[in-house]
Amino acid sequence: MKPAVAREIKSIAQEAGADSWELIRENKHLVIDFHFGSRVIRQVVAATPSGPRARRNEAAWLRRQAAA
Repeated sequence: MKPAVAREIKSIAQEAGADSWELIRENKHLVIDFHFGSRVIRQVVAATPSGPRARRNEAAWLRRQAAA
């Protein structure tokens, strides 16, 4: 895994309040398991963001899923 990818995933996890994360697969899309206590939320994201707000939108989606 490239260091830049790890930094991006780590920042998404921090914004969403995840305890930890695990990269499952890295191709054109990244498949990531975010751990929130006893819950695990799997998120599929594009390997390259399509715009400047893409990563922030992914973090917002993850926060909403964790709160539900």
